[in-house]
Amino acid sequence: MIALFLAHARGFVRDLPGLVMTLALPALVYLMFSAIFGAGSRGELDLTLAIHDGAQTPASRALADGLVEGAARAELLAGAADAERAVESGRADVGVLIAPGSPLPSIQVLSASGRTVAAQAVRAELDAALSPAEATPSAVTVRAVGPEGDMQAVYYAGAVSVMFVFFAAMHGAMGALDDRRSGLTARLSLAAGSLPPVLGARFAWMTTVGAAQSLVVFAIAWRALPPLEPLSIAAGLLTLILVAAAGSGLALAVVLWCRARDQAQPLSTVVVLLLAALGGSMVPRFLMPELFRDLGWLTPHAWAIEAYQAVLWRGEIDGVVQGAWLVLAGTAAAGFMIALAAERRRRLG
Repeated sequence: MIALFLAHARGFVRDLPGLVMTLALPALVYLMFSAIFGAGSRGELDLTLAIHDGAQTPASRALADGLVEGAARAELLAGAADAERAVESGRADVGVLIAPGSPLPSIQVLSASGRTVAAQAVRAELDAALSPAEATPSAVTVRAVGPEGDMQAVYYAGAVSVMFVFFAAMHGAMGALDDRRSGLTARLSLAAGSLPPVLGARFAWMTTVGAAQSLVVFAIAWRALPPLEPLSIAAGLLTLILVAAAGSGLALAVVLWCRARDQAQPLSTVVVLLLAALGGSMVPRFLMPELFRDLGWLTPHAWAIEAYQAVLWRGEIDGVVQGAWLVLAGTAAAGFMIALAAERRRRLG
């Protein structure tokens, strides 16, 4: 028994990937999750503010300056319409309009649908700044801007669909390991004349399954969407297909670089969870600290969610959407090529 125990210990220490996944990755996931979720639970929201001072009094200027100093990112805009557009487009998390009032300025907090947490946090900060203990509460109101519908439902339809597309893709890619172990991949590649058609068929099938999975989610969320133009629907479908392709390519790359399921299963789970957490599938990115918000752009999840928001909520096909299409298509192509190289290396080895 002691000899077997020591043999297991030697095998564990010599298996560097397994050692890292067992000991290092859980600590990394803990540190990342605690940093992301801890700031929101303490009320330390890292927000972008769009501020318009229409009062232009010493008190209003002092208030605007205080908001700029207290916010992670703030922009003083010349017009109220500019602040509204910033919030509607997602460039700002919350807008603040300061208008003349007596004895205190009249303040309106602008919030896009689904970002009420951010708006209420800013409102509470303004109430604390403007209302001494003996005075009557200041007139701070919250007004929703943007199209009709449920922005929160739209956001989570995109976020949840992206996360589960990648989960499903990782599960589908596991079959490639079984085909490699049984020799089926080698026989099929001989019959087809080369390896790319064999992996290409699996890639195409996984993409089809991922697209169908997302279609079901958005069909359920359809009532929450604002009225959509045909061009927006087409752009949403293209985004959906590219998300499924990116998930398939990345899954094949991750799984086929592993030797067996024992390695691929924990690694793929960790990869999906990390991407989902950083990319905004678990918690909206505007609630994250700035560091993690910036790191989110390294994930296909963040690009996909931003593209869904722009296309399905705002009805826009802007530079962010086009960038997202390029990132997703590039992820799909790079993942497929890496998987192809990995499978060829295994065959030669």
